[in-house]
Amino acid sequence: IKFPPQDVLQLKSYYLSSSVHVDSIDYLIGYNYRLHSLDCMNLKSKSVTQIVLPGDGPDAIVRLSGIYAQSLDSVWISDESERAFLIDSVGTIKRMIDLKKYLEDQEQLLINTNYAMFTSHLFYNASRHSLMFLVKHTPSNTFIVKEAFIDEVGKMATYQLSSSKVVPDMSKGYAYINFPNVNFVGENIVYNYPVESSIYMLDIRTNERKYILADSHYTSNIIEKCTTSGDYATLEKHWLENSHFYDIMYLPKYKIYARLHADKVDFDEKKGMEKLINERDLYLMLFDENMEKIGETKLSNCRYSPFTSWNATYGGIALFVDNVLDEKNNTDDLTIDIISLK
Repeated sequence: IKFPPQDVLQLKSYYLSSSVHVDSIDYLIGYNYRLHSLDCMNLKSKSVTQIVLPGDGPDAIVRLSGIYAQSLDSVWISDESERAFLIDSVGTIKRMIDLKKYLEDQEQLLINTNYAMFTSHLFYNASRHSLMFLVKHTPSNTFIVKEAFIDEVGKMATYQLSSSKVVPDMSKGYAYINFPNVNFVGENIVYNYPVESSIYMLDIRTNERKYILADSHYTSNIIEKCTTSGDYATLEKHWLENSHFYDIMYLPKYKIYARLHADKVDFDEKKGMEKLINERDLYLMLFDENMEKIGETKLSNCRYSPFTSWNATYGGIALFVDNVLDEKNNTDDLTIDIISLK
């Protein structure tokens, strides 16, 4: 989908976005960090409208950390001040929830979309009137999902996530990637770890846990431990020389799950970091509603950014076409590929 020039200044790709399906039309709502706005992309009419966020004053919203679009007129966002806001289609704040009130002393809020590290989403559960988000208990190095019931002051539930069965201890040798990717599908918390290919599920009603082997046929399924404690360049080299597993997405139309992951690259210093990062191969794996593997395929090379590129929609996966090595798409135009099932 190639968007024509717009009246608003949109980005070429959005590292933070959420999709919503209204009247058989898919929309992506992305955070435009340059203009501090939410850009609403209509994938059918190829038009972009903008919701400008208040950047100063008592209701100032700072840089966003999460977006969950419930509808076009009800978008939950979280920012770096650790607050969540419900905003309507013109940017009016309908509700504000201070997430810090749900944290204990040694807990750290983890709402984040960073494909070099981990992705844990903000989620609003409409049937339970609750916000859900990931928290790290620092002393024990364990991860918890908290559910804040926003209509009942102070009421919350907590759900302990299982540690990785493949790499139970990530405290050393996995800097920046020793956090889970966390997503929410109905009453299930669906999570995985960037360092290995397994998928984990937790049903919040029954507390039933599932462990799914989701090995790739094409790449290594576990990341080697980084044995040298070094500077950022060492960590970046380690990140490139290993696979990286991204968060689990859900396509409601087909009741299937999808996961992208990046293959390792052969580290060649002469090429330079930018080229190495952008020529990584991306693989897509699909699973049915029972988490049985349907298939796996390699995506087009040098077409998507390994940092800002994708989101599940109602019936497919939207990928922003944005890669510095892509000579065919080297303008700032907004182009989105949709991978959908036939």
